[in-house]
Order: sequence, then structure tokens, then C-alpha cells
Amino acid sequence: MSVSIPLASTHSWPAEVESWIRREPRETVLVVDSHTAGNPTRIVVGGDAIADLVVGDVPAVRQHLRDDADWLRTRLVHEPRGGALTCAVLPVYETGEDWDIGAVILEPGSYPPMCGHCMLGFTVVAAEMNLVPAVRWVEDTLSFGIRTPAGVIGATARREAGAVVSATIVNVESRVVTSWPIRIGDADVVVDLVYGGDYYLCVDAVELGLDLVRSEADTIVGLARELAEKATATPILDPRTGEPLDVYQVLFHRRSKAEALRERVVVVAPPGVIDRSPCGTGSSALLALLADRGEIRTGEVLETESIIGSEFLLRAESVRMEGGIVVTVPSITSSAHINGFSAVVVDSRDALRDGFAPL
Repeated sequence: MSVSIPLASTHSWPAEVESWIRREPRETVLVVDSHTAGNPTRIVVGGDAIADLVVGDVPAVRQHLRDDADWLRTRLVHEPRGGALTCAVLPVYETGEDWDIGAVILEPGSYPPMCGHCMLGFTVVAAEMNLVPAVRWVEDTLSFGIRTPAGVIGATARREAGAVVSATIVNVESRVVTSWPIRIGDADVVVDLVYGGDYYLCVDAVELGLDLVRSEADTIVGLARELAEKATATPILDPRTGEPLDVYQVLFHRRSKAEALRERVVVVAPPGVIDRSPCGTGSSALLALLADRGEIRTGEVLETESIIGSEFLLRAESVRMEGGIVVTVPSITSSAHINGFSAVVVDSRDALRDGFAPL
């Protein structure tokens, strides 16, 4: 099943555009562009190029994309159509006992198991575009399950006067993996490796003398690169399984002086780009870190703020001890907004039609 947004019903293409599109096969992918607290997401909603890509369940589709159809990811999120911040979501129309739709996440460098800002954006687009037609609104609330590679998450969209105004996702179980000392710049700091749907090298910015403001962006990126290089110089192994972990993101956090449970969060991803949102899986990791320290209990909330001032509200849906590890289930609430409808096409003469990795 695929869903197509009839763009022509709201905006007629000029005759010259229609002529160009029909001149040769364009391998069209229709997307809805959105942003969540400033970070972009492209949601695939149709197109003649994707019919064979959404057959099967989430693990199968993800593996097929990775092995045989990586062009979809590179066309959607690499330059020149995207950039280092651009992420995309390919809906997978499968259902299960506790999910109503699946989602494969496409980032500039990989197919991550989970992405919080992407799933918040996907929730809003799915609600506005009726991508989950079997699920009905109950008054002004639409709730459904999404199967991601990391596991099933809950999603809720809320509307006012017919428009979706906020989204909440209940993320996967999050936990601290390990901690160790490391020297970064001129400071000896403690790095906490935490899982919140993806892995993060977390450092308290106070230890580095950072306020986590825009004027420090270059310094933040430089320190993040140094930390990631040193921390991953040898493979990081899961202490429970001994398996190597895919660790590539750095999270700096700083507690608000005025409010006890409010933190500035800055996540840096390869090749050295700062998340414009507070980062959903990163904020989930921070919530798990605070729960591990006994600073967050079940039902308590944490506000996180990005480097541009956008906000997420996190709630510890549950905090429990399991096998000697503190396991936290976070929920994340924010707003996401549709800001474009695009037809991604190719020109057969374009040597860069499949895109190139962001610099």
C-alpha cells in the first residue's frame, strides 16, 4: 500500500513543468516536508519509484534499502536535495498486535534504529495526511503504534480547530550503558554512554566551561569531534552482550540555573552538525541518565531546550530496576509542522542524481 498526495488538486503545475516530467521516466518520490522544533524530516507519501520498496515488514524493508536500494536515502537526504541535518521516513504499511504502521528512518549516514524528532514529525504528518486510515480520532486525539527498528513506540497527535498542534511519542526503553573518564581539550571529564533509542556519548557541558549557546557552535563541534574520535578509537562493546555498539553522536547537556529539571541539550552528529531540536533520542538518553542518578522518578518531567531555544517536554512513564540496571521509558511531547510538499525527481543526464554525502 502506498499513499499519494494529489498535489495537482491544490496547485496546478505549469504546462512546461508537466511537459518536462513526462519527457522521460523521472523516478518520482512524493514527500511531505516537516520540521520538529527546527530539525527537518521528509516523509515519503508516494511516487512511482517506491512501489517495490515497501514490501514486507520493517526489518526486511530496512535491510533491502541498505543492501539494494540505498539510492532512496541518498536522493532524499544527501546534497544537493538535502543536507547534513536532513532525515527522512519511509512508511511501511504493516500492522501487528500493538502497532498500526511501520517506519524506516533514513539519515545522511545510516539507517538508525530510532529518531525522536523524525517520529514526532511522522506522527503529525500521519495524522494530517490520514496515513493510518484504520485508526480513528477520538474527539481531538489520534493514537496509534509505530514499529521502528528499535521497537514499537506509541504515538499521539492532538488537534485544535481541526489542525494538529502537538505530538507525543512513548519511546523505547532507555538506559545508561557505561561511564569512564576521558580528557577532552584541556579538561578531564566523565563521559556517560547512554541509550535512548540510539547511543550517545554524554558530557556535562559545565566540565568543559560551555554555556551551549550559538556563539559557541564551532567550539562545540570541535570538542564533539575530538570526543567521538577518542571514545571510539577502539570498539565500544556492550557490557551485557559483548557486541560492538554503533556509537557516533555526542550529547552535551547543561542544567538550568533557575529550574531544577530543565536542561540545555546540544547533540552533534557526523560530519559535525548540531541538531536544531533538543533531539528526541538524545533527550531520552538524558532522562535515563538522570533517572539512573536518582534525580528523576516515575511520573516526573524534564524540559529540554535546544541551541536555538526550541523545547521538548519529557516524562518518565516508568522507571524500574531490571537486572541491576535502571530502565526508563520516556515520552516526548513537542510540536511539528508541515512546511512543504515536494516531488523528488531525477534527470537521467545528471551525474549527481543520486546525491553526494554532505560536507
